[in-house]
This record gives sequence, C-alpha cells and structure tokens, in this order.
Amino acid sequence: MKPVLTPRLLAVAALVPQGAKLADIGTDHAYLPAWLLRTGTIPRAIASDLREGPLSRARETARQYGVEDQMEFRLCNGLSDISPEEADTIVIAGMGGETIASILDCAPWTKAGETLLLLQPMSSQEDLRRWLQQNHYHILREDIVREGSTLYTIMSVRGGEMPPLTEAEYLVGINTPD
Repeated sequence: MKPVLTPRLLAVAALVPQGAKLADIGTDHAYLPAWLLRTGTIPRAIASDLREGPLSRARETARQYGVEDQMEFRLCNGLSDISPEEADTIVIAGMGGETIASILDCAPWTKAGETLLLLQPMSSQEDLRRWLQQNHYHILREDIVREGSTLYTIMSVRGGEMPPLTEAEYLVGINTPD
C-alpha cells in the first residue's frame, strides 16, 4: 500500500530520478517521500519541517506505510540541518516563492550544480524566477499541473548560469521542450 498523491505531488514525483538521495523540505505529512519509497523510486529519504506538529504527522505516515526505517526526520529551518552529501535531489513544494528563495539563499551549496532542485511555489513565481536568475541557478524546465481549479508550476532547477529571461518569461514561466 502506498499513499495517494494529489496531481501536484504526482507531478513532482515524476521528476525525481530513480535512486535519488531525496530531501523533502517542509514535508508536512511526508506523503511524497513515503510514496517514492513505496514505489521503489528512492532507497532513503530525509523529511524535514520547521515545526514539530508536521514532523509528527510525517513520522505517522512513515509508520503507516512501513517506510519508517528508510526515512530520517529533521526538525530544522529549510536546509540548515542537511548537508550536501546527504541529498542530491531536494524538493521544496507548497510554500511561497520568497520562502523558497530564502531557503536556497541560506544553502549556497545548492548552486554547485550537482543538486537537482524541484521547486513548487504556491505564490510569487515571478519573484522566484528573478531570484534564481540573479543568484546563478538555471531553470531546466517548468511543468504546469492542474489540481481542481488551480494551476501549479513545478520548476526543475540546478546551479549554473541561465540565459536571460524576458519579462514575459519572468511572469508566466519558460517554455522548455521535452
């Protein structure tokens, strides 16, 4: 048995490479890492959250789906308690673009180029794109997924220089061919 993911989280899951060392930042219930573990996509995961309540829910999810031995739980602010060797794929989903930028700003090792960042901002996508451009991150692709009446953007990002974006691309995203 595996958790049922929303369309938004399924779209993020589809971008996680097979065998990735995953860190899910702001994990809340840890449905995404539990699903990835149950499907065999990843061997281990770090689930982190800023507050104990969501981390308790994450532990319960891991126990419910039998993956508690494959998941570590961290009570920390963003990536503050996660080292570069522990994760090659980082998911930051379900928070505002400014918060995502702030988390990345405090973890400059994420722009070295080896780390895949899967970012799903709930707001301020334009601000996040500008911040990524100005801070030497490269948006590899953007995906849009509909959940109910809402469209969500999912960005696949690595460290590195990005060609300049137009004002329209800052506003609505980049067109990335498959």
